[in-house]
Parts: sequence; structure tokens; C-alpha cells
Amino acid sequence: MDVKHAEQSVAPGGALRRSVSLSLGGKAVEIVTLALLATVVPRVLGPSDYGRFSVPLTIVTLGSLAMTLGGPTVMARYVPAAPAHERVALAEAIGARLARGRALQLVGVAVVAVSLVLADAVTPLVTATVVVALMLNVAATLALQVALGLGRTGAWSFRYPIQNAVLIGAVLVLHSRAGSDGAVLAVALAAIAGAGFAALVVVPIVRLPTRRVPVPDGAIRFGVHQATGAALTQFSQRGSVLAAALLTTSAASAVETGYVALATGIALGVTYAVLQTFTVSLTHLTDADEITGAEEVLRRLAGGLVAVIAPAAVGGVLLLDHLVPVLFGDDYAGAVDAFVPALALVVIAPLYSLGVQAAAVRMRPRVASVSGIASALTFVAAALVAVPAWGAAGATAASLAGGVAGAVVSVRMLPGAFGGRVVGTTVAGVAAVLATALIL
Repeated sequence: MDVKHAEQSVAPGGALRRSVSLSLGGKAVEIVTLALLATVVPRVLGPSDYGRFSVPLTIVTLGSLAMTLGGPTVMARYVPAAPAHERVALAEAIGARLARGRALQLVGVAVVAVSLVLADAVTPLVTATVVVALMLNVAATLALQVALGLGRTGAWSFRYPIQNAVLIGAVLVLHSRAGSDGAVLAVALAAIAGAGFAALVVVPIVRLPTRRVPVPDGAIRFGVHQATGAALTQFSQRGSVLAAALLTTSAASAVETGYVALATGIALGVTYAVLQTFTVSLTHLTDADEITGAEEVLRRLAGGLVAVIAPAAVGGVLLLDHLVPVLFGDDYAGAVDAFVPALALVVIAPLYSLGVQAAAVRMRPRVASVSGIASALTFVAAALVAVPAWGAAGATAASLAGGVAGAVVSVRMLPGAFGGRVVGTTVAGVAAVLATALIL
């Protein structure tokens, strides 16, 4: 990759189509790996070991996302809008600024982890694995955000398929030799693979000769709001696994946690496929001279996606009783109820993703943080009530409640950004999923 290629301004229409195609291609491969992760791995580990494996995996995933979410939107919003000859330098400057803040956070995590080990509150092996995997995941994501800002959407889209493939293979091998501890070690091996891939992509970019440019005024504040909102939304989505682990009875905790991890993992795989499609789209929408039509492009994308996702989710509810035991084994028959709210949460994904990017286009980053706060608070309140009463289904229902609350706030704070058709179709889709489950 030379400087001329890195700084080339591409016509937004063709570049947008190519980026969306790459994103969808990467997600298609990722869905295959997620299907294996959601079918083969639970069968091999069983509900109890899968529940134990899911907790550290969730901590690593949630922690790394919490430290890096918001960065992709900052890169996609600011770097393509800069003059072509400054984009590489600007991407590096923003990346370095974000990395310094994350490094301090990781040092704090390491100190807390050592303190917990010394106090015999956690096991050294699992704790060390979680900390190492967290550090590597954060480094990989920060590096690939630089590539994303420069239009390298293919690298951004294919990182997780590679990492998931390594995770699956390592889990199957290590669990057969070392039980649940071996499965946890696989999380670190997958993080090593992701970091190696990121290095291969980004090192050639950062070696390009550039002159230093300052980070634009407001970019870091923009990133803080985006990161705060994204982290809180992640908490409301992935926190269902932790809620099941903490709020269910000790005898059933591991099994219920496994049920939640299975339903949540599949639902969020689709959710993030949708979000990623919007993120790579923003890179090219802000690259254009005129972005007044950006919201219309995003609305069309959201409308098309929800029109496909909502009927598929309803069909999924109709087939759950048959598919879950067949795909995951009879031990997971009890997870059927947990899948219903998770499928309803998937229907919200296009609306949520539209809100994130519309707020970025309008330079209204506070929308992200306010909607994230609403989502997290609603999730916690719902989880405290629903999980003790309904177990795994209550945990995923709490995530759905948080998703709805965050979406409502975004719609109210961004008048005109969503359009009545997208909102109406989303509401109808969620209602159809829940009504179908009640009728059955």
C-alpha cells in the first residue's frame, strides 16, 4: 500500500457498495464460525462447562469492547472528512491518542487482577488468561480502527472470523486435554491470532512517511460520548450472561448461564453484523463532499435490513422447539425460552445501528451516551426482577428491555433521522416475535 493509494479519494457510491459487500462477506464467514461456536462447542463442553467457559469469554469480550467501542465511529467520521493528504497522519494521531488512554485502563485492570489473585478471590490461571486476552484484543481493535478510518474495511470485517476459527479449534483441542481450564486458555490463543492479524494489516500503514497533524478539536469528546454509550449498550446486551451467573440459584447457575450465553451469542452475532455494515458505510458517507443525503442512505439500509430480519425472527420462534435440541443437543432444550427475547432484540439492531450513525452524521455524540445510560439502567432494573423469577429467559428479557429503552431515547433525541416506516416496522417486528411466542 503506497501513500497515493492510502490517500486516494474514492467516489462514495462505488466505495460504499464495495465496503458493504466486504462487510457482508466477512459477516457471512463470521456467521459460519459463530454457528460452529454455538453448536459444536456447547455440545462438546456440555451446559456446565460451557457456562464456565462463557463467563471469562464474556468478560474479555465485554471488557475489550468497552475500551474500544466509539473508536470506529470517531475514525469513520473524522478521517475520511480530512484532506486526502492528511488522512494517514490523522488516523495515526487519533489511534495514538486512544491507545494512551486504553493503556492506563489496562494497567488498572492488571493491578486489580493481581490484587484479587493475592486475596485468593479468583484462580490465577483464569485471571491471567482473561487479562492477557483483554490486552491483546484491545490492541488488535485499536490497530484495525486505524485501517478502518483509511477505508480498509476488508481487514476490519475479517478479523473476527479468523479469531473465532482459532477459538473453536483451540477449545475443542484444549478442553479434551485439560477440561474447563483448557477451554478458557483457548480465549487467549484466539486473542493472539487476532493481534497477529491486526499487526500484519497495520504495520505497513504506520510505516508510511507522514507529517504530524493535530487531532481535531472535539474529536476526543466525540469519542468519549460514543465510547460511553457503546460500552453501556454492550453491558445491557452482554450483561445478561453475568446476570444469570449472579442472580440465579447456585445449583442451576452454570446451566442457566450456558443457556443465556448460547441465546445471547447468536443474537449478538447478527446484531453486530448489522452494526458493522452501518459503520463501514459511514466511512464513505463522510468521505463525500455532501453528506446531506447520508441519513437517507442509512434509512434505506435500515429499512431493508429490518424487512428481512423481522420475518426471519418470527420464523425462528416458530421453529425453536425443534431446532434447539437438534442443533445444540437435548441438554439445551431448556434454552428455548431464552431465545425468544434474544430474537426480538435482533429485530431492533437496524434501528439501533441507524441511531448510532445518524448521531455521528449530525455530530450529536451526546445521543449515544444518553441512550446508553437509559439502556443500562433499564437492563439492571429488569434483571433484578426478571432473572430470579424466570432464570435464563429473564436475563435475555432484561437485555431486550434495555435495547428498547435505548432505541426510544435515540428516536426522541434525533427527530426526523429514523422515519416512520423504519420505526413502525421495528415495533411491529418485535411485537410479532413476542406475540408468536405467547400464542405457542
